[in-house]
Amino acid sequence: MALALDRQGRGGGREPVAAMAVPPYANRTVILVCVLAFVLRLPPESFAFVPAYFFGTVELAGPLPTGALWRGLFGHVLIHGDLTHLLSNMAVLWLLGDVVEREAGHLRYLMLFLAGTVAAALTEGLLAVDRMAPLIGASGAICALMGAFPWIRPRVGLLSRRLPRRLVQGAILAFALLNAAMMLVPLKAGSPLAEVGWGAHAGGLAAGLLLGAVLIISKRDRPKRGRPRREGSNRGP
Repeated sequence: MALALDRQGRGGGREPVAAMAVPPYANRTVILVCVLAFVLRLPPESFAFVPAYFFGTVELAGPLPTGALWRGLFGHVLIHGDLTHLLSNMAVLWLLGDVVEREAGHLRYLMLFLAGTVAAALTEGLLAVDRMAPLIGASGAICALMGAFPWIRPRVGLLSRRLPRRLVQGAILAFALLNAAMMLVPLKAGSPLAEVGWGAHAGGLAAGLLLGAVLIISKRDRPKRGRPRREGSNRGP
């Protein structure tokens, strides 16, 4: 069981006290559901997000008041094109999602994930050249966790160490810069890179960075519950 050690001891030093980290139940559940959706072959046409149905086109009004539209807005994270797409997304989700949920808590993790889901879909829809192209995959929501990660100070695990944490932060920055370059440089039609939802990534990163600052910093600065210590006493509450 993961433990965090943090308590003020005598003489102003730090006295180790066990504090259980939040188990990442929500993140593991999201991973399990995504894997089951792939194994059960959920139909992409029922869960993909089609921007044209939300924003409308010359031929279509939007948003269409149908269940499929709203199912796609949230359900596109469950659908992955192939095994490589699924495994790469789930590996990053396992690494970052566990850390974010342990430090932010179940509710804040879910708020970040859902905000990234919606922001990714809407940003991709706004920026897409072909608004009939369906959006699938959890990468936009995962990017929200990437955006929130710089605000995280892990207390347990490998990423609680400075060097591994800095490496992950550097990788996230490099990914963000690559994503910006792919959005600014016109991609040739038919290129495999043109099929990547760069707009969805950007929307997720922005949502995670902004919402993470609000949710995680507010949690970190919130005073812990407990009776205040009497002055001059070294005993805990």
